[in-house]
Amino acid sequence: MSDRERVTRLYYPDGTPAGKAVFDGYSTLVYDNEGRLLFVAEGPFPPRPKKVNYDWIERVLEKGLEDGRKRFILYVASRYLVNVKGLSEEQAVEALKEFAQRKGSGRVYETWLRSVVRGVKAKKLLPWSLKRLQERDKELYEQVMKAIESN
Repeated sequence: MSDRERVTRLYYPDGTPAGKAVFDGYSTLVYDNEGRLLFVAEGPFPPRPKKVNYDWIERVLEKGLEDGRKRFILYVASRYLVNVKGLSEEQAVEALKEFAQRKGSGRVYETWLRSVVRGVKAKKLLPWSLKRLQERDKELYEQVMKAIESN
């Protein structure tokens, strides 16, 4: 084994050895217990999670939105506050109420906010990315971009 190689032992859930994965700096070779090559994966195995930039969500929460606040709460803000930032239900509901009151008119009921927060927490939903917003809800994406770009 060279200096660049890293070996990871693989096990079945019951603790039985299943084989090994050898990372050589470029790709990973995965072998079974008898030493037979099972597959080759590009990069390390299992893949390292990507670091996601959520700064834009913080900016929108600080600035507020004139339109699309409920959709932003449902698809982005509630998921971010609960499942990324790790706020409690109470803290998340308070932060969402402040956000909803920041700009525009219309009413956001606390019972709805609590329901949304419980739902995203139970399902462990992650916030939509800017790209997903652009693909699925162009109007909301435009509002978010205005908030991000404004000083």
